[in-house]
Amino acid sequence: MTTERRKRGRPPRTGGHEPVTKELIGRVALEIAGAEGFPQLTMRRLAAEIGVTVRALYNVVADRQEVVDLAAARLIELLPVHDFDTADWRATLRRVYAEARAAYRSVPRATLISLDETVTPGEVPVRRIIEPERMLAFLVAVGLSLDDALTVRGFFLTEVFGFVLLVDYRYDRSDEQVRQMMFHPVPGPWLAAHPDVEAPLSRGIAAGPARTADDLFDALVERAIRAVEGMLPDQAPGR
Repeated sequence: MTTERRKRGRPPRTGGHEPVTKELIGRVALEIAGAEGFPQLTMRRLAAEIGVTVRALYNVVADRQEVVDLAAARLIELLPVHDFDTADWRATLRRVYAEARAAYRSVPRATLISLDETVTPGEVPVRRIIEPERMLAFLVAVGLSLDDALTVRGFFLTEVFGFVLLVDYRYDRSDEQVRQMMFHPVPGPWLAAHPDVEAPLSRGIAAGPARTADDLFDALVERAIRAVEGMLPDQAPGR
């Protein structure tokens, strides 16, 4: 199984040159989890990807839990430090959504870490505590109550995670023919197979220009901005 994977993938990471360090282990572990999910992150698979023995890994880390903690830390390192500008909060939200999407899109299935794994609390990087605080402070400064700010941040995470997993993950791994049909309410071939079914709106959409993942994401962000506008009191800045 390992030999077959090697033929399709990349050569061993070390090649006798790069030392096996915690940094390397965390980086490769996140790549595996990001592409295939944390259940696929085994010590044997990790060793095969790096090009060393499992014993060599245990010379650097204590167990798989430490590997998960290293991957989680690496994931947090990938996330951008957002520049929050209350003077133009709409442009800021657009940028924050886009930056978060780009980061998680590079390791989409790692977003399921909270479902698949438990990260050791003491190993969580401080940034994981500071960044939510900064975003909440930004939303409160814009004029939202703390409860509404918490709601907006919750929707932000749900929307970005969901989009990366349900849309980008498939879109990035599909050919153009599949991409053309992804955002139709009913795929064209299904409609063609059932010509007697009354579905004029779906048929009209299927015959029209294809939307892209970016089109859909932009629409999602604009809807999020309208939702924030609806929560703001009349005297709020930028209302």
